[in-house]
Amino acid sequence: MDKMERRVSHRSPSLLHRLEFGLYRGAEMLLSKLSVDDCLRLGRGIGNLLHACAPRYRRLVRRNLRIATANEALGDDELNQLVAETFRRGAANFLGTLRTEFSSDDELQQRIRAKGMELLNQAKGSEQGLLVAMPHMGNWEALTRLGSRYSPDRQYGGVYRPLENPLMDTLTRQRRTAGGAQLFSRKDGFHPPAALLREGGALVVLADQRAGASGEVLPFFGKLTSCSPLPQLLARRSKSQVASLSISSSIDGTWTLRMLPVTKVASTPHIMETLENAMRESLPDVFWFHDRWRTDSARPLSFFTKIPKEAMEKATVPLRLLVTTPEGTPADQVRGLLERMLQLRPDLRLEYLSEAAVDYNDPRITFHRWDTTTPPEQCSGLLERIDALHPAPLDGALLFGNEVPLAKAAKRIGLRAIIGLGVQGKPWTQSYPKPESIAEWIKAAEKLAWIPSRRRTT
Repeated sequence: MDKMERRVSHRSPSLLHRLEFGLYRGAEMLLSKLSVDDCLRLGRGIGNLLHACAPRYRRLVRRNLRIATANEALGDDELNQLVAETFRRGAANFLGTLRTEFSSDDELQQRIRAKGMELLNQAKGSEQGLLVAMPHMGNWEALTRLGSRYSPDRQYGGVYRPLENPLMDTLTRQRRTAGGAQLFSRKDGFHPPAALLREGGALVVLADQRAGASGEVLPFFGKLTSCSPLPQLLARRSKSQVASLSISSSIDGTWTLRMLPVTKVASTPHIMETLENAMRESLPDVFWFHDRWRTDSARPLSFFTKIPKEAMEKATVPLRLLVTTPEGTPADQVRGLLERMLQLRPDLRLEYLSEAAVDYNDPRITFHRWDTTTPPEQCSGLLERIDALHPAPLDGALLFGNEVPLAKAAKRIGLRAIIGLGVQGKPWTQSYPKPESIAEWIKAAEKLAWIPSRRRTT
């Protein structure tokens, strides 16, 4: 029993864990009575139902896909179809994955179309490892089952995040290792997976999720986000080759696995570029249900780590913020605020609402005339129209004029950051003191981009 298995065995499952596990196993038993094709059809039907009944996730998926396709500028109808298809394929892939557990390797092999998987074949006499970076897309469990067929002469494994339910975690580990794969928990550190690579093994890392303050800030699909440095560190420390893997589904009930080598230096930017290309193989198969480009609710200009200047210059999809200022604020103070924010984040696009007409030469600032007597029920429509003026979605609202109807409308359309001056309670996510001079407005802008001192030198 390895270290992780001992850790899991010491966790006592709660009653809720047991109930959840029982429901899961019951669903598996029902699905095992169906054919794979019937499971996929059922999944698409469930996906349609979830699309209709889950507005929160519908907004999230739509936001993610707007960012992923911002440089293509899809029309509303095309984007809506893409969102709906993402729900259908997400549910179908999930049920297909569950049904995979009851398929023989030969049956599963017939459902897989492999392209470029010869990269897994280790050259005779070579001890160089292979790191495979892949996104959450398609039936990613299929590779665990068939890894030994594609790579009979080398060890293989994957890095995974332990599940909260210890019963589910134990079952998942047992299944994923049954075919010979080794699993490494993210909580167990860097060295065990690196050792597998140094010994010439192949290691799969799901590398498309947001990495938080410990990540490297880079453009991903054109928009800045925090990317995991783990693939780069593992590849460089073990002197391994790097490849990307995409898994896309077809209407005939098959999955296509396509592996491509990372031909450039195995740096995080190059790995993420290759990963993005893998995801573009089939956008509806990507798991878009996590907030990949999440904006911080208190400091929307910050990633809590240093943002390289070259990364901001390469970003093609902007951070979009709605901005208001208190009535009667001198023009030089407003200008100081806006200019400082744009200095801190050159990838920023500001949608400035004001009663008085203003004229800024910077194309990153768009002026919208704002009538403070606008009825509250019309505010959501106003924000939705402003949101639709650019292919990329709005990310937050800096309502320094403390317009409560706008704040409530911002919450209704799903903005994470809704910031005011001297406010409290919902729907506000952060409050700052009211500035009274240019210097104080500049400091307010800098607070929005604050980085903890321990992160400033990273």
